[in-house]
Amino acid sequence: MKFTTHTTTTATQLAFTALLACLAAPTAQAQNLKPGQYEYTTKTEMFGMTIPISFKQCVTAQDVASQKAYVNQQGMEDCTPPEVKRAGSEITIKYACTKPKMTGEGKGTVTDETFTMDMRVTQHEMGGSVVKTALTAKRLGDCTK
Repeated sequence: MKFTTHTTTTATQLAFTALLACLAAPTAQAQNLKPGQYEYTTKTEMFGMTIPISFKQCVTAQDVASQKAYVNQQGMEDCTPPEVKRAGSEITIKYACTKPKMTGEGKGTVTDETFTMDMRVTQHEMGGSVVKTALTAKRLGDCTK
């Protein structure tokens, strides 16, 4: 019973870490992404379950221009900074973590007011299980203060 609880907690943390990396990556490198209030919708699949999450976040001009914007410090302490590449509207991301040992990669598309990202995280210490996260984000308007 303890093992199951620990496994679920660890898997949830891994999925959340992947989600955080995924969410921040497009805003940093997408130089044509327009600052403003964005609505994010994610669907994370792991262990036969789908976990949907929706939230709103303000993306600033500094977030768009900053190379540090895609490096989420929370939950990423034992991870390499994400390697983000951009070719036109296409974006890719890769990273690796040591505690727990996992690797993540994703591909997406960025426009001036939307982005999508499909992430795949392999959890090496959990038998190579895979967590998949699909993200969509759309601009709602200017940020509210």
